[in-house]
Amino acid sequence: MTDSAADLPAMLTEELDVTVVPVYLRFGDEVYRDRVDISEDEFYQRLLNDPVHPNTTQPTPQDFASVYNKLSRDADGIISIHISSKLSGTYNSAVQGKKMIRKGCPVEIVDSQTVSIAIGLVLFGVLSMYFGLLISYHFNLVAAAAIIV
Repeated sequence: MTDSAADLPAMLTEELDVTVVPVYLRFGDEVYRDRVDISEDEFYQRLLNDPVHPNTTQPTPQDFASVYNKLSRDADGIISIHISSKLSGTYNSAVQGKKMIRKGCPVEIVDSQTVSIAIGLVLFGVLSMYFGLLISYHFNLVAAAAIIV
């Protein structure tokens, strides 16, 4: 799993069964969950036309705990890869969320030490090792996603 700061296209997350925890986007007093309450197109339209520029806020520890609890019902383990802890509190929220979960499968939280699609490359590397898939397959998916974006 990852957070929406990874900027992964929905096509890829669905294809690879990757859970994405949304970061929060704030336009003034209005708060949205990235790609849940506001689409990418709506976000970019507001970015271009709204006089209020957005801020982001990390997901809460409870957001992570809820996802970890849900995923642990059917998983043998969870690898949670997030935006650099030097740039966001998301990693810390994930760590705090892990402390809140009931007993379940092991959860490993990774500070990607990077941002945006580079988080996805770290995630694809982990998936490749776990599933024994060829890394080139994932790079082809990333390339296809880059063309769509």
